[in-house]
Amino acid sequence: MLSSLDIGRVIVESRDKIVDSTVISIEYYRKERTAQLYLKADRRFCLTISFHPDYNGFYFLQAGKSKLDTREKYRPFAKDLWGGKITNITQVPNDRMVELEISNGSVSHILLFEILGPNGNLWLLDDQKNKLLSLRQKTFDPGDRYEIPPIPEKNRLDEMTPELLKNLSESNPEIRPARILEKNIYGIDFQLGLYLIGDEAEFPDECSLNDICERAEKLSELYKSKDSAVYAYRIKGKNRFYPFRLPGDDNYEKFKTMSEAQRLVTLSSKDEIETESLRDKTIRALTTRLKKSNKLISNLTSDVARAADFQRYREFSDLLKINLSQAKKGMTEISVSDLFHDELEVTIKLDPKMSPQENIESYARRFRKGKEGLALLQRRLANAQSENGLLQEVLSQFETAFESAQHQFPEFLPTETTSIPGKAVIQKPYREYRTSTGLVIFVGKTGSDNDRTTFEYAKSYELWFHASQCPGSHVVLKFPHKNFEPSRIEIEETAALAAYHSKARKSGKVPVSYTQKKYVRKPRKAKAGLVTLEREKTVMVVPTDIATTEL
Repeated sequence: MLSSLDIGRVIVESRDKIVDSTVISIEYYRKERTAQLYLKADRRFCLTISFHPDYNGFYFLQAGKSKLDTREKYRPFAKDLWGGKITNITQVPNDRMVELEISNGSVSHILLFEILGPNGNLWLLDDQKNKLLSLRQKTFDPGDRYEIPPIPEKNRLDEMTPELLKNLSESNPEIRPARILEKNIYGIDFQLGLYLIGDEAEFPDECSLNDICERAEKLSELYKSKDSAVYAYRIKGKNRFYPFRLPGDDNYEKFKTMSEAQRLVTLSSKDEIETESLRDKTIRALTTRLKKSNKLISNLTSDVARAADFQRYREFSDLLKINLSQAKKGMTEISVSDLFHDELEVTIKLDPKMSPQENIESYARRFRKGKEGLALLQRRLANAQSENGLLQEVLSQFETAFESAQHQFPEFLPTETTSIPGKAVIQKPYREYRTSTGLVIFVGKTGSDNDRTTFEYAKSYELWFHASQCPGSHVVLKFPHKNFEPSRIEIEETAALAAYHSKARKSGKVPVSYTQKKYVRKPRKAKAGLVTLEREKTVMVVPTDIATTEL
């Protein structure tokens, strides 16, 4: 949080440029929570106020240095002031409020900045300080007089005397001296309090009290000077700005002006916050995906247990053959001796619309389907368990080492992310599908996306597919672990999808080449999507769209 001293320093640095300048525009970026006042003096300048809850700023720089890295269109504010001349800039004494007096012909207005962090605002007042307009839509009646919000009863830095310090010490005997100064002197935080007090744990004798007051006077002069450097520190996750170096702390950035310090440190804080936001989103997404994976494993385990009964269907088919003479069309069930178990008799359900032979074939088909279904379910369960293990490992990596994890596992970053200054919005270059056994398939979207899918998102041991001698998408069959062995059906389904996402989509059968990704090469200066293969194999498949299984 900026202090009143920080804000006063910005005014000292910028007054000569602001007074007598002309207002070009006043712009507000809602998503960025930032308002900007563009001015024309000997060149274009910009006065910026940021209302972000985690970082806030008030700085004056050349217009080019103040440009926001955003595609958001601004909302104009107080257009009647545009073209007016600024006649004065003042700070409300000891407060984080700044008034600009603007004259536009015979009409004068006051533009008031409330630099109060997330609760800040920008007001347009008439020359009698009656409310005309509010930037952030606070409820008010136009014409009401603006009243400055009450501020705590404190003392100014240049008002410190030995008597005041002695009284404060006697009134707060159990509080550390630096904390006493923080609570009772405008603009002083704990670090400044330590600087003024020195290494003393208590207020010292009267002679030393005089020394503290002398340091306070010098400190006040530093804030009023536009020639002293500004040092930016990161203390307990918050930005702090001082016109001197903190004793014993070399972790700082040095700037010529308070405005430069605030601008660059604000951008740095924004990057940190958005990176942290991306980290939180990623961990939440992985946690949700892991919960779904656990539920899927539970359901598949139950399905496998139920499907294991398919052997009984073959027994029913055989028993019906043995007792074919007793079965008649129209019967709903038949009881026969159970030759496969110790039970004396078993009752077999029959379809009355079928002949005995048709019922025998029905149970035989159910046996064959059950056998195939069990194998598929078992494969899906094994793949789901392997993927679950991978998800646990990836989640642990993102929780403990986010920076390296996002490069190692980019496919697990959420598809919707915020825009980071200097970087584009993160978008995946592929679409995701799944095989019937639950394996993930990546299908590149465009030529450049194909290259990214192959060389940024595919592991060296995973299988890469492409329709032979035909333009099409790069397709990657993802493995849950390095030693995974894909089945024939998983290879054929992925190949069929690669054929579908090619120019040969309407052909009867298409040859599809596949190999491990480590044998895919990108020739120098080759156009987007063009690669060469080694150790490839070919499979003939019918192009098949499995869009219904897209994630």
